[in-house]
Amino acid sequence: MLNKKFLLGIILSMAVCFSACSNGNAEVTETSAESVTAAEVTTSAESEIQSAVEPISEPEHPAVDAEDVTEAAYDTGNPETGLVYFIQPVIEQYDEYDDRNLADWECRDTDVMRDYHYDGEWKYRKELIFVFSNYTDEPVTIDSIQIVRESDGALVSFADGSDTLDIDFTVQPLHKTDYLLKAGDFDYSACESGIYNAVVNVGLEGYGREFFIDNSELYEETFPSVFVSEAASDDWWGREYTGAAPTFLTEEQQKIFAEAHARMSEFFWWDSFLPENYAETHTADDFIGRFTDVFTEDYVRQLSQGMYINDDGTLRIFSGGGRGSNIFYCGHCFFPVSSDDEQVTFKATVIYCHSDNPYAVGFDEKNYHMVNTENGWRVDHFDLWN
Repeated sequence: MLNKKFLLGIILSMAVCFSACSNGNAEVTETSAESVTAAEVTTSAESEIQSAVEPISEPEHPAVDAEDVTEAAYDTGNPETGLVYFIQPVIEQYDEYDDRNLADWECRDTDVMRDYHYDGEWKYRKELIFVFSNYTDEPVTIDSIQIVRESDGALVSFADGSDTLDIDFTVQPLHKTDYLLKAGDFDYSACESGIYNAVVNVGLEGYGREFFIDNSELYEETFPSVFVSEAASDDWWGREYTGAAPTFLTEEQQKIFAEAHARMSEFFWWDSFLPENYAETHTADDFIGRFTDVFTEDYVRQLSQGMYINDDGTLRIFSGGGRGSNIFYCGHCFFPVSSDDEQVTFKATVIYCHSDNPYAVGFDEKNYHMVNTENGWRVDHFDLWN
């Protein structure tokens, strides 16, 4: 009878050969916390690999009879079945964070812990750390890694020119072990800033996790202070604010955008309010006029309608209830889209994560638009990022 490992090796080799003839692009899905039984590859013997993550839809090694898995609820903590794979949410490449990013990294190889949250999990953020937790009674070998750019689904090349890095990395039973993808193997600084998927191939299955590469000073921000004032007796309105603006804008655009950020945060967010004495002594046009040095008139009316202005056009007392900022907010990165003498369009990718569960990472996109009016640049679309 043929050796079981020999048969498995032949089948895996055939799978690799088959994948080399395909385009290699893959759409990565979310992970989960349930176990999954891998494909049967036998004549008379069976091989099982259990996993708590959902396979990508088109893995390099084609999945056979892979079962669907369900997503774990947030309060279950770290999944406790199969092979669990995670990475930190953000890789930062530029000088502002060098003191933190260049800290020493040490491989963790410990027993897996159940019902445990990993506070402060991601401290080293210069290169990508893969965290593998093996909750099975058998060793599990991670054969290779692929990096997929989300914007176009393209596989990103490694330093050796290939789009697949063979690592042959084994995680022992009931162990949590780190693997560092070093810059010598993958050039992070050559990647455009954006969302990527790190796909690990285990036998015939591919499992993906999203992360964000932030590697360009182009996307840094400036934080000018702005002051909104009225008569000295109106203490409610007269105060100083600090707003943020991306540095790829012109100096004039930065100032207007920073003021728009301050005004949006103060007057058009969930903890905004309009006191009774102001509503009783001013008209809607008075209120609108206070924002047209930053926003277009149409846009500030759109923002104010229903919030500060009644259907009959009168001002109304408003209190937003103080929702506060999003505790899952982990950072954001601006991207220019288009610009000319008449308009500028850009966006921001927002990263969400939380120290109570650093393995739950999400992303959102915010949009911004400014127009050049006869009175200078004005904002006519602004999404708050936190």
